[in-house]
Amino acid sequence: MGASTAFVGDFSVSDLLREAAERAITIEHKVLAGTSIETPAMSGMLKAEEVQPGLLMSGYDITYLKDSGLAIEIEPSLLCTVLLDGSTEPLQLQGHSSVAHRPGRIEVLGFGSRQAGERVWFTGQRARAFGITVRPDFLDRFASSVDNDSLSCLKDFLQPGFRRATLPHLARAVEIANEVLDHPYEGNLARLYHESQTLRFLLEIAIALHEQERVGQKIGRLQYERAHNAREILDRRLADPPKALDLAREVGVNLTTLQSNFKLAFGTTIFGYVRVQRLKMGRILMSEHGLRVAEAGRHVGFSNPAAFTAAYRKHFGHPPTADQVRGQQRQH
Repeated sequence: MGASTAFVGDFSVSDLLREAAERAITIEHKVLAGTSIETPAMSGMLKAEEVQPGLLMSGYDITYLKDSGLAIEIEPSLLCTVLLDGSTEPLQLQGHSSVAHRPGRIEVLGFGSRQAGERVWFTGQRARAFGITVRPDFLDRFASSVDNDSLSCLKDFLQPGFRRATLPHLARAVEIANEVLDHPYEGNLARLYHESQTLRFLLEIAIALHEQERVGQKIGRLQYERAHNAREILDRRLADPPKALDLAREVGVNLTTLQSNFKLAFGTTIFGYVRVQRLKMGRILMSEHGLRVAEAGRHVGFSNPAAFTAAYRKHFGHPPTADQVRGQQRQH
């Protein structure tokens, strides 16, 4: 494994420059409002490590102490980043549209050749983020031992030119990213943990890209994006979901098309998806928060406890009382 880096507390731009030099990454300080690279520019936590040759991870939870920025020279690589909390300024790339980051959405950026860019930040801004960098040699090592379909979606991003994809909310990938930033391990155990979690994060992205490509070939990339937008709206409003017709209008497509594409993309109807997500939410309310069956059912939209119990048993294969008991035991 490669060397690891960790900053905790206050650190300066010069600290980042030294770290980048050790990793053969070309960055240059962009002076804003007469700032110095030696005085503290940010406060918080940053960790970075090459977990395998050609596979790097980095994560941070930083508050910026002054206006500043960096110019970056990006070598051929695949970057996968997710903003977990806070805000960050768009990454400006020469000759391409800027890359803005929305919380919880993974940006996949493929640089088939060396690319120049820059990013600035402003006093008081806070960002919590995680990302991985995949270099061509990492994927090349597995070319002969892994089914080509498993790698093709990643290798495509390293073709000449620039390619970008914004993935839908991947709950498991976001969970992995947060776990990397929050874990308590140190030394060799921390390095082993970083390696395993980085590989899991990459796998989640590879699966999502492969699925996006598969379904996109069936219904078209635009329609696939609209189906994902519809699912995100439902996730945000599970307690009071919009009617199907209103949902279709919100994502800009007619109802019949949305219903058809939603089924192709997710293997279930809009109603079926909402129902299952509500049952999962009810399970969490009982198993983690100790709510009783009737109370949990009412919270997720079942006015009749018997109907909630029947739907729960059909989906999970056991009655909700089993999870209620576990939840109540946990509370004590």
